[in-house]
Amino acid sequence: MRERLAAVVNGSRFQNMILALIVLNGVILAIDVLPGIAETTRDRLQFADRVIVWIFIVEIALRILANGRSFFRDGWSLFDFAIVVISAPGTVTGISALRILRALRLLRVLSGVSQLRKVGEALVAAIPGISWVIVLLFLINVVSAIIGTNLFGEEVPEYFGDLFTSMYSLFMVMTLEDWPDIADAVLAPHPMGWIFFVAFILVATFTIMNLFVGVIVAVMDRETSTYYEYVALYRDQMRRDMEILKGRVERILDTLEEPATPDSGDRRGPEPEDGTKQTGPPTPPPSED
Repeated sequence: MRERLAAVVNGSRFQNMILALIVLNGVILAIDVLPGIAETTRDRLQFADRVIVWIFIVEIALRILANGRSFFRDGWSLFDFAIVVISAPGTVTGISALRILRALRLLRVLSGVSQLRKVGEALVAAIPGISWVIVLLFLINVVSAIIGTNLFGEEVPEYFGDLFTSMYSLFMVMTLEDWPDIADAVLAPHPMGWIFFVAFILVATFTIMNLFVGVIVAVMDRETSTYYEYVALYRDQMRRDMEILKGRVERILDTLEEPATPDSGDRRGPEPEDGTKQTGPPTPPPSED
């Protein structure tokens, strides 16, 4: 029974149906926030939204029953479970403060489409590298903010009055958003202040930000390329072969270390009929020739 349920729940037809419901739910949520929608239409949309939410809840329950503990070992299954659990109360209870969480259900498209799933896995795999780039950006921002506060804090307090104001101003400069206004405010009392901004933009924007993008692109290429899939499969096969070879070597060593068993019986041949003991090897029978 459980195997049949797993075959249905994990089958492509069932998954495509759930994916279609996710897209339909996204359309309903988008129409619901449009202005000028009649109240009767809005009520029907909300009723359809509740029905879809209950279908999602039943789907998660069926997947748990079908897959058992393996459901909670799969990252994407846990992702779907968390999305449904977080977004369901806003629809089921009707509390307006929680209704904004309904939009999270659209994120289930990531687990339903294989290509989007690869992109999501690549982004997760890029988190360690991205985190170190963020730390480096933060250090550069803090050091530059300290320098900017000491240089321009008295004349331009609206942008460099204290450390946190300077960090926010330099963040805007780093993103190249409204940085000419900040530069013009600084260059009025400090004509040579352009050196500070040029150096900061070259280091933080053109170098570190490109490094940030480079880490994501490298991990994306590694996770989505079939070459790396073949390499991973080859490594797994080599690991299994090494485990098998190790087991065979251990069995051979155990066989060699076993103590020799004493010979059973007497191999000296039959005793002579006259009662004398035979001291040498047994006499071969005479030849017929």
